[in-house]
Amino acid sequence: MQGEKPLRMLRGKTLLEHTRDLVAPLADEVLVASGARNLPLPAGMQAVPDAPAFVGRGPLAGILAGLQATRHERALVLACDLPNLPTALLKRLLDMLSDDCHCTWCRHGGHDEPLAAALNVMHARGAVANALANGVLKVVPCWESLPHRVLGEAELAEFAPLERAFANLNTLEDLEREQG
Repeated sequence: MQGEKPLRMLRGKTLLEHTRDLVAPLADEVLVASGARNLPLPAGMQAVPDAPAFVGRGPLAGILAGLQATRHERALVLACDLPNLPTALLKRLLDMLSDDCHCTWCRHGGHDEPLAAALNVMHARGAVANALANGVLKVVPCWESLPHRVLGEAELAEFAPLERAFANLNTLEDLEREQG
């Protein structure tokens, strides 16, 4: 995105501010996986850097940093480039967690959305640390190693249109189209 994606503006707010606003009704702490960067964060957000051994190892490194920093039993994982996800969907993911389900995420159009997920912190912390230690950098195989549930098309229908809800803003063109 030619710069720091989290700091890009969309409808008058940074992508980080959109993320904070989505999760704020559900969380009393909002941690930002900052990697090795020093990002200026909006109010109400706290940076958590990757562990030195995992810097540059992708989303799982940031997820592990957040899981190690939180004091809560459950956590949401949300990429900052998904600003249209309904808070009600994030709540559903959290509500689906149980003693028998340690991870939830969505799949639509044949694609997994592993960076919009809910986790049982204790179990996920071990699974993510183990994946990184074994060189696994992909998120879905890590989530699949946990007792999990994936919301499919039928369960996501009330959040339609899904193309809008899961619009992933990866390029300046995506961002400009979303501004429209």
